[in-house]
Amino acid sequence: MISENRPLVFDLAAFLDNLSTFVSFDTTVDGPREGFVAARRWIERYFVQDTVKVERIPCGPVTSLLVRPLGSARPRIMGDGHIEVVPGSPDQFRLVERNGWLYGRGAADMKTQVLVMMEALRQAIADGDHHDFWLLLTEDEEAGSRRGAQVALELLEERGHLPEVVLAPDGGHDFSYVEKEKGILQFEVTTPGRAAHASRPFLAYNAIDRLLRIHAALTDQFPNPRQDSQWSSSLSMTRIEAGDSLNRIPDEAKAGYDLRFTESNTVQSIEHQVRSVVEKLGAKMRVLASGPATYYPREAPVARSFLGLLEEVTGRSPRILHSAGASNGRLYVAKDPDVMVLMSSPCMSGSHGDEERIRTEAIPAYFELVRRTLALRG
Repeated sequence: MISENRPLVFDLAAFLDNLSTFVSFDTTVDGPREGFVAARRWIERYFVQDTVKVERIPCGPVTSLLVRPLGSARPRIMGDGHIEVVPGSPDQFRLVERNGWLYGRGAADMKTQVLVMMEALRQAIADGDHHDFWLLLTEDEEAGSRRGAQVALELLEERGHLPEVVLAPDGGHDFSYVEKEKGILQFEVTTPGRAAHASRPFLAYNAIDRLLRIHAALTDQFPNPRQDSQWSSSLSMTRIEAGDSLNRIPDEAKAGYDLRFTESNTVQSIEHQVRSVVEKLGAKMRVLASGPATYYPREAPVARSFLGLLEEVTGRSPRILHSAGASNGRLYVAKDPDVMVLMSSPCMSGSHGDEERIRTEAIPAYFELVRRTLALRG
């Protein structure tokens, strides 16, 4: 049995060698699949033979890995991580240590955290008590998780294998605790019009003009917060398509939107609010992705225990965060509102940027946090 108080074995040098290999795989979201194939094979070989079962869950070009200890009938805690990264320059797929920081694509988001969970599971199995800890590793979280976690959770639900607790280290910088995450509604608006030559606008009905009126109405409905501490909905137009030449008024325009909302709303109520505005002005709306706002109250028994572990491994009281982002946690909550998601990450910076990095000295403490989390009881 694992003793929560015994010294934990963590070889940082060996871990960094493995992390260097992991980062070197080009697993760019929507990129060539060769890097993903190599990364999956490497993950499967990471575990001692005949100690785990690794199940591949394919959906189109995406393949998720479900890793479970042999002899475990269902997961009590699920470690949820993604191995894909956002695009980066070739030199970012090489791990570099500089001034106490590790730089590389995926160092912060989130190959380091995935590898920590893999090592924690490997050591827990070697110690003879895996605590029914399973891993779900996906390849499309950055693209909405529709072919990854969403498909895998459908399968787990069918089997009666949804977990009680999810460890999702995709937020909570510097050992903070994410208590709330905003919900997400991504949608497309299409406006019809009547085409004509740009020199004779009186013969046309400009689809762009209608789209701009809808955009103004939507921004009136969802005024954007001015800072993180303002806990309210936000709306961003992220894509626009219209016209094929400068001298032709278009007969159709499209815009893509990303709307984030708080736990005081449901996906259904937000969608209804948007659809009412769009259809009233004669356009069409198509939902591309959605997920509920999530709330993992700090007062819950498992959360209180996890907060205690955060304080033990860092020597300070953890900050409580309300995150404007969304993670795969929303997909578990959509399946089972009672599931508890524990979200915290090491000290890191620059995710998705040229200076993506993670603090080297934070990794052993994070490993200790994960190992002790496996033994948590509510």
